[in-house]
Amino acid sequence: MLSSLKEKILNVKQNVPLFNTEGKEIKEKEAINLYAGADILQHFQNQWEELHQINEDNAKKAEIVAQDITKITSNITCSKENLSLITHILSNSNLPGNIGNCLENIKSLYTLSDKIESGLIDLENLIDEIEFEKLKVQHQFHLQQYELRKEESLESFKNTLEENHTRKVAEYEAKKKSVMEERQKAFQDAFKSDLEVYKSLGTLPEINQRKQNGALLEEIQIDYDPSELDQFFNENS
Repeated sequence: MLSSLKEKILNVKQNVPLFNTEGKEIKEKEAINLYAGADILQHFQNQWEELHQINEDNAKKAEIVAQDITKITSNITCSKENLSLITHILSNSNLPGNIGNCLENIKSLYTLSDKIESGLIDLENLIDEIEFEKLKVQHQFHLQQYELRKEESLESFKNTLEENHTRKVAEYEAKKKSVMEERQKAFQDAFKSDLEVYKSLGTLPEINQRKQNGALLEEIQIDYDPSELDQFFNENS
């Protein structure tokens, strides 16, 4: 193609005169420039290369588009087949009824789940109440044990106080009895001494009116033998 175009350009150069003047003869042909029109030729050659590259790019893109079209066609075909199968299933089977039954079962499951959840909450509340009552009973038992221990401790303390009181009273009574016995012995000795003086002298000695050891007369108990007093009066008569 380039060679034929180059030949046409050379033929045009040879057949068409560049300079014509009226009334003059054509001058003798000058020497031919073989490089004349090379720029034009290079321009067209570059355009041809660009067109060739564009064609190759378009071919590659067309191939990619063809592949995409093939994939889309395959997808559409598969979708049509699936749609036909779904239509056949929907028209020739009880799928809608089954779906409805599944929905009803799901609703029933939701209702049952709500009941179970409510029952679990009631069970947790019952467990809490039982634990509370158990804890209450334990506290009551501990309180009763504490009261029992306190009562036992109080009873032991009362017994201790009573024992101490009884012991102190017994000690006081023993001490008082000892003092009274000592006083009684002292007065008995004085009485016997006065009796001996009366036997020998016939008179009683003067009675000391002063109280001895702070004792009262009504507190004094004289222990004497009545036979000795009768014997004394019989001897004097």
